[in-house]
Amino acid sequence: MDTIKLASEEWEHVLSFMPKDLEESCKSKSAIQRCREISSAGDLLRLCFAYGLCDMSLRQVAAWASTIGMGELSDVAVLKRLKGASEWLGYVVARWLFERGLTTNVPGYNVRIIDATTVSKPGSKGVDWRLHVSFDLDKQQMSSVKLTDQHEGESLKRHTVNPGEVFLVDRGYAHTSGIGHVLKQGGHVVMRGHWHNLPLCTRTGKRIDILALLGILGSSEIADWPVYLKDEGHLYPMRLVAVKKTEAATEKERKHIRLESSRKMHRVSSGALQAAAYIYILTDIPSEEISPIQVLELYRLRWQIELFFKRLKSILKLENLRAKDAQLSRTYIMSKILVPC
Repeated sequence: MDTIKLASEEWEHVLSFMPKDLEESCKSKSAIQRCREISSAGDLLRLCFAYGLCDMSLRQVAAWASTIGMGELSDVAVLKRLKGASEWLGYVVARWLFERGLTTNVPGYNVRIIDATTVSKPGSKGVDWRLHVSFDLDKQQMSSVKLTDQHEGESLKRHTVNPGEVFLVDRGYAHTSGIGHVLKQGGHVVMRGHWHNLPLCTRTGKRIDILALLGILGSSEIADWPVYLKDEGHLYPMRLVAVKKTEAATEKERKHIRLESSRKMHRVSSGALQAAAYIYILTDIPSEEISPIQVLELYRLRWQIELFFKRLKSILKLENLRAKDAQLSRTYIMSKILVPC
């Protein structure tokens, strides 16, 4: 991808992809406070693309802006404008992704796929930022995107819930309080279970041994067990839908578990190795509305959000940030997401 062309001779084409309220939102978000060299939303966005998408340094952005006739800017002036654009870019990203939409076969439910990915600062060995994304499969559109620091982890409590919505999530969201947050507001969940972090019980409140339950599954059998989730004294009726993996898929998962344990210098959990042999999904949607096979098929729709993150990190090189400043990091990440392709 020739990113320099996108910010130069193909810029008018790039602008045609942007939300119609670009100028209005730029003013309302105070992204431009003094109209000097950068006097329009289009120019400011172009400056952000040069830094975030084209990976120019601040000094290179200043020189480039001068050569294309945008204005005479110092690297300090470029820095101030990029930092001031971070909140506005977040709005533009949300609007652009919502208008752009997705293409997929949508099941007969209002389904939202929720997920998050991590981004690190230069030289960092840990997590510095999290990008939280929501896809609305019913409307075939992305419904939200939010960037937070490392202290705000994956949680369903972060998202608003409309009655009847189905939240499709991975096991990173398998926490009792988050599930309870969705169910209390009339929403539903279809999520990958976790044998250790998500306690399930019988109707009488007795803890269920998930690993023992999974152990009775045959190689070609699909199980659909009634279970309960307890949150703040309330018991929610749920279903645990499970199927045994092939030997090849099981060994692949176990190899990944061993590598991660070695990398983090943790002891390999025997429970995790046992659970690796199964796919098990937790949902509160009644069997009369969705069969066990449909539950498993619905969960597979998560591939769309995984491909979105893969694109950001590989094609757009979002694996590591160039900026250490918080506002500048936001501008950099949001510029990457906005690339039309």
